[in-house]
Amino acid sequence: MITYLLIGAILVAIGFAVHVLKWNMLIAYSNSRPKAKTSKTNSERFRKILGFYGYFTGVVFLLLALLEYRGLSVPQTPVVSVFIILTMAVMYFAQKDTSEETKK
Repeated sequence: MITYLLIGAILVAIGFAVHVLKWNMLIAYSNSRPKAKTSKTNSERFRKILGFYGYFTGVVFLLLALLEYRGLSVPQTPVVSVFIILTMAVMYFAQKDTSEETKK
């Protein structure tokens, strides 16, 4: 339960930092692209996608902590596996979506 609670709180905080506080330093993508190829709209859209993904996954982990607090046992291996696969998918599609927007 503590693990899910900590992960959920950290993910919500990262989502807030990226989306609202605009801490681009937390996004490796923003540091790896040349300034000439990065538009303001592109980075804002990418930041919004990652911020909302942080909120979503954080809330899911907090709900898992609540389920464990209520007595339901939730195995960590499938949860972490799904989280890793979802994260890779979101990063791939967000990068692809924002790079296509730059080409227009």
